[in-house]
Amino acid sequence: LMKKQATLFPEHEIPIIAELTLEEAEEVANQVKASAIVHCEVLEIVGSIRRRRPRIHDVDFIAVAKSDAEWLKISEDLKRSKARIGCAGNSVIKAYVPHGNGLFQVDFYRAKTSTLGINLLIRTGSAEHNTWLAGYAISKGMRLKYSEGLIKDGKVLAGETEDSVFTALGFQYQPPQEREIVDHKPVWLPPPTPSSE
Repeated sequence: LMKKQATLFPEHEIPIIAELTLEEAEEVANQVKASAIVHCEVLEIVGSIRRRRPRIHDVDFIAVAKSDAEWLKISEDLKRSKARIGCAGNSVIKAYVPHGNGLFQVDFYRAKTSTLGINLLIRTGSAEHNTWLAGYAISKGMRLKYSEGLIKDGKVLAGETEDSVFTALGFQYQPPQEREIVDHKPVWLPPPTPSSE
């Protein structure tokens, strides 16, 4: 599946690849990770690859960079490998890396060690699962913020690990493949027990 994005890179009509199989996307992700890992304390593949979805629209990474300078080197390395940089900011890098006859989107999201877990959780998705979790948190007087963690009354309850966020919400850790919504609730949520009269 190719889509032309002539406005993005008009100088060379290289098509943007809209979708890859899980296997192909993992190949792209592992190649990019192999070169970017030297600049990071932690570099994790997240998004739909981590949820093992069969069709992948982009590669997402969570990075804890070794320093600000090392973070910048990620986009410099990508440029050297013939990637096109869509944006390179303090906390997000969006790039298009060569794959086959086209370019495939790769996004890096920067986290701190203290927010690694909340970032892994949110950037793994699914989007609907995030919306459900955020709504559940609000119903318990809490907020999910990827810049800080799970917040209640201005205090950070959890954020360093995914497990700690699930626990603080009152749930057991759920593996990425289970983080999907069916009939407006997570597939992992047990049905409500009928109240005994």
